Amino acid sequence: MLLMVWGCAGQPAPEPAPPDDLIIRRVSVIPGFTKKQLFDASKKWVAQSFSDSIDIIQYANSSKGIVIGKTFIPHERPNRLSTPDHYECRFTIMAETKDQKIRTTFKDFYLMSAFGPQIILKSDMEVIRPKLENTVNALISSFSAIVQEENW
Repeated sequence: MLLMVWGCAGQPAPEPAPPDDLIIRRVSVIPGFTKKQLFDASKKWVAQSFSDSIDIIQYANSSKGIVIGKTFIPHERPNRLSTPDHYECRFTIMAETKDQKIRTTFKDFYLMSAFGPQIILKSDMEVIRPKLENTVNALISSFSAIVQEENW
């Protein structure tokens, strides 16, 4: 028993994600698209790209070009002793649009398990960040597809 306790004490404590890691922001330039076109596409993207909850979009204002949603993506954290732990990585997403630009922001992150909220570790954000960045890449790529369809 003493050996087991000693072996566990040698493991470094998991590192919580620093505050800067808990905000993901990106500005994308999309030439040739108006604020209205970008707003409409962003609203559709927020509604379709994340959880299947009915009330993802919390606020949408076309004249301001802002869409705000609260949603989640599934997340797994490796567990040395058994199968991975499963979480919902919950967050707020905001898409702000103006002519030829979209700024996407992910913030207010927390992990929800069956036992309640959990601390987000640095290693969690190393997995979560690329997933969210890929959704933004898909949004930006969708505009290239629109241009190609119009120029067939």
